[in-house]
Amino acid sequence: MRALTRRGFLGLGTGLALAAALSGCVGTGTAATRSADSSVVIGLSSAVTTLDPMNTTSVGSDLSVLSSVYSSLVTRRPDLTIGPDAATSWERTASDRWRFHLDEGAAFADGTPLDADVVVWNIARLLDEDNGLRMTSNFASLLRAEKVDDRTVDLVTDGPDADLLGALSFLYLLSPDWAEDHDPATAAMGSGPYELTGYAAGGNVELRARDDYWGTAPDIDRVTYRITPSEAARVSGLLSGELDVVAGLDPQDLERLRTDRALDVQQSDTTRMAFIKLNTLKGPMKDVRVRQAVNYAVDKESLTASLLGGTVEPSPGQLLTSDYAGYADGLDAYPHDPGKARELLAEAGYGSGNPLSVELTVPSGQYVAGDLIVQAVAQQLSEVGVQARINSIPFTVYMQKYLVDQDMSDMQYITQAWPTLAAGGLFNLFVSDSPYAYWKDGQFTDAVDRARTETDQDERDRLYAAAAERARAQAPVLFLFPQPGITASSDGLDWQARPDDWVRPAEMSWKGDA
Repeated sequence: MRALTRRGFLGLGTGLALAAALSGCVGTGTAATRSADSSVVIGLSSAVTTLDPMNTTSVGSDLSVLSSVYSSLVTRRPDLTIGPDAATSWERTASDRWRFHLDEGAAFADGTPLDADVVVWNIARLLDEDNGLRMTSNFASLLRAEKVDDRTVDLVTDGPDADLLGALSFLYLLSPDWAEDHDPATAAMGSGPYELTGYAAGGNVELRARDDYWGTAPDIDRVTYRITPSEAARVSGLLSGELDVVAGLDPQDLERLRTDRALDVQQSDTTRMAFIKLNTLKGPMKDVRVRQAVNYAVDKESLTASLLGGTVEPSPGQLLTSDYAGYADGLDAYPHDPGKARELLAEAGYGSGNPLSVELTVPSGQYVAGDLIVQAVAQQLSEVGVQARINSIPFTVYMQKYLVDQDMSDMQYITQAWPTLAAGGLFNLFVSDSPYAYWKDGQFTDAVDRARTETDQDERDRLYAAAAERARAQAPVLFLFPQPGITASSDGLDWQARPDDWVRPAEMSWKGDA
């Protein structure tokens, strides 16, 4: 077993539905038999919500699956550096222009070339506000793509954008011709190393390695993403050998998993921050005194010690983890001070004669120890006179209310990260016009907007630090802690867990495979 370290760490392929008999045929037997027949079973805590890679930002589920089916221009490698995918090389030809040279062999599963016209069409689709794609808000500076020749394309931005390359690492490209006749939300045909062979909304996903893939062929031929919402069922599946890989495990199960010699357990810091987002647009959380009060009311040290086994440290009042470029040193966490919380609540007009009642939403089974954490938070809030009614709902319903309906409750438990590992990317989820934010703060938004186009590194860091300080003071969230990164896999599987949530079968192989 690998030693634990603190810092280790989708229609169908051709658009034609396969016979239902295929569903579930992959991923049976034991790890030994799956090694022999080159298959792997990956446990997911929630179902894939869409097959459209531009209409989701859920890395641990949707995008981890779709990244095997589709290609992006560039990719973030396991060591978190940016490397080639459909583009073999790139350079900045002006402060507002990047040029990408496409792989001569890049093609979709139906043989259609992935060329400059494809990139131009995809960027136009992304930027068309009528499409209402969730990924669009992450490319605020991107203006257009311009074809240079069949295998060369320029991306033009509104001034310099220091975060563009990282953002492109999770922008996956569709075939324009295929998309004319298929709904990308329910069908998938890409240019990635795998094709989709089995999918039903809410159910398991099955992939098969492409025989004609233009890039480096993956070592594992067949993949099943098995939807396993229960933490207990995921642990049981690992211990019984029914699951080969599970990420995002609860620290409470760490010692139990470590005692099983058939499992390789890895622990790492992650790039994902957990917090309780506050709806500052309506209700009691419009008042900054209430937002600060709930931060003082919750004892983060006791939460991390009792529920997360001391695997992480509380956030120092920041939206980012220290892995991000632009992380601001010197901020302090809100201390546990129930007296200060009661004082602020009283100033805001709440107390024995006017108790504060709020709704606290959590997606059931989605986040590490999420259900237990919100129960503990609700208990601690009750001690300062805040009554939090917990609403536990399926992740698909949670996302529908949060992003589509724009109907977030007073408080909701969430974890967020950004694949660019740059402050501007994750901060962009909190700027005033972001559908993710539920917070409109001109001072924060201005600092982030200016930083994203600032070419001087010192000045950019200063602006991001100012944004972090503003967020700490205005408290659009109840700051908690980084999500612990605990993964387990079959001991015979060669796979290094990543700290950024991606679980990609193309990075796996069975030990002993040629």
